Amino acid sequence: MTHVVAVVPAYNQIQSIAATVKALLELEELGEVVVVDDGSKDGTAEAAREAGARVIALPKNLGKGGAVSKAIGASGAPDGYLLIDADLSSSASHAKALLEMLTSDAADMIVSVFPKAGRSRGYGIVKRMANRILMSATGRSFEEPLSGQRAVKGPLLRSLNLASGFGLEIGMTLDVAAKNARILEIEVPFVHRASGRNVAGFIHRGIQGADLLKASASRLGWRSTLAAVVKIPFTGEFK
Repeated sequence: MTHVVAVVPAYNQIQSIAATVKALLELEELGEVVVVDDGSKDGTAEAAREAGARVIALPKNLGKGGAVSKAIGASGAPDGYLLIDADLSSSASHAKALLEMLTSDAADMIVSVFPKAGRSRGYGIVKRMANRILMSATGRSFEEPLSGQRAVKGPLLRSLNLASGFGLEIGMTLDVAAKNARILEIEVPFVHRASGRNVAGFIHRGIQGADLLKASASRLGWRSTLAAVVKIPFTGEFK
């Protein structure tokens, strides 16, 4: 594997996007850093471009899944992709660990796990929902089912129909598992801004939860999705 493209979806991330891009550009394993400015109003696109990224500026907000899909469609056919959130700042340099696992063929998709000290201080409701769905459908428990930091083989990612919005990650995991591809979780010391226990944080979790359920239902059906959330064993098949 010789050519890996980093994809960074960003919405109003002017405070961190430049540092994130610069940290990624220092990784020799990467061939290119593509930032998808998802309709930002704060100068995120300009900051990313000045930092050295190729920028795809969307005229309106499509949500995370839509933004990543645009980048995949505009990236050609690289051997692999590194999906990175825009708020990691200089800690994005730790993506080297994900890239090493990908280039050594340790798995088809490598997902980062935040160190315990760096994990969200929220209530964990959406994360538990995601893990119940994945456990029910795949028989496997994931430590970080919502992690946005992933290294994925190029042909595999391009074969997927990515879920919209914040359903991106659970949809991706369900789809990769359905293809019997190898998924590996590894701890990586990334640092990001967690959603707080405030109004904005609750709104974010509500949107995230709704997108997660829609992504699952589009693959497993609503009955199986809701049954998984309330811990009724999944007995159906992937659609």
